[in-house]
Amino acid sequence: MAVSNTMINTKMLRPALILLIGLWLPGLLSAQSVSASASLDSTLMVIGGQMQLKLEVVQPADLKVAFPQFTDTITENIEIVEAHPGDTAVIDGDRIAISRAYTITSFDSGLHYLPPIHFEYMEGEMMRRETTRSLALMVVNPFEEVDPEKGIFDLKSPYDLPFIFAELLKYHKWLALFFLLQAIIALVIIYLQRTKKPLSQIFVKEKPKEPAHIVALRELDKIKKEKLWQSGQIKTFYSQLTDALRRYLEERYHFQAMEQTSGEIMSSIKRIELPNKKLYDQLHQILDTADLAKFAKYEPLTDENDLALINAYFFVNQTKEEPQETAEEAAKASLAKEAAESNSQSGH
Repeated sequence: MAVSNTMINTKMLRPALILLIGLWLPGLLSAQSVSASASLDSTLMVIGGQMQLKLEVVQPADLKVAFPQFTDTITENIEIVEAHPGDTAVIDGDRIAISRAYTITSFDSGLHYLPPIHFEYMEGEMMRRETTRSLALMVVNPFEEVDPEKGIFDLKSPYDLPFIFAELLKYHKWLALFFLLQAIIALVIIYLQRTKKPLSQIFVKEKPKEPAHIVALRELDKIKKEKLWQSGQIKTFYSQLTDALRRYLEERYHFQAMEQTSGEIMSSIKRIELPNKKLYDQLHQILDTADLAKFAKYEPLTDENDLALINAYFFVNQTKEEPQETAEEAAKASLAKEAAESNSQSGH
């Protein structure tokens, strides 16, 4: 009788298990349906040289993925010479690979960092984001200063001289100084390792970081001045507007706003107490209109574009962090107030 009951329970549970697997499997496959990558021709480039930066997205054929909108630079030190047309290749029946190449150059020697590049797309009613890995590019300057007035000379053939140890004795003072400097450097390294203090804090005074609202307002002023949506660049306008707000939220409230979707940002911001409840609605209006304009081919009205920019200014100004008065500043203010009161009483 017990065996019979066990068989009946197993038969009843089997359809439920199949249903759960059917609901879970598409979500898992969907989360892995898009992959993005970025690559360079090489990690080393001569100053003023050119190479290609290639971006590639592998996705389902019926999905629309938004590529990043570059102007004339990738970063402050890496410029775009030419943006090449995109190329699409079919991988299998329902998946494609879309790639775009950019010819880049740099006129600043040193090691340059290319941050992760984001690709956004709509999956059902949710906006998702796929990110590439960061890259590094070393730019070298092999050219020495050339004086054309000295003319052109042939290369001299190498001449080998025998090494004589006695010749070093006349440089004994310089050798002593060299070893002394080596000892000082070793002591400095040991000190830094023990104190864990960056070298920049010892020799260079660290520049104070600008407040988040100052940076955000400067970016909003730049967006307003460029008049992007007035010239038909709706997607670029909303991309720059939301990126400025994401960076502000990340610096002001210390959560990963640049890596979150609009819905995730609203969930994070609702856990924060803002000075005005209307600020939640204003932020939602900006993010919602931006998602529709970037991914749903929605063309906002002129008033909606103006409202989005105004709401962005209002949100930053209302949530900016007021500078806290230090103990030294408070003491000076108190002394100044007492001096003013003393002068006022003596005048009467």
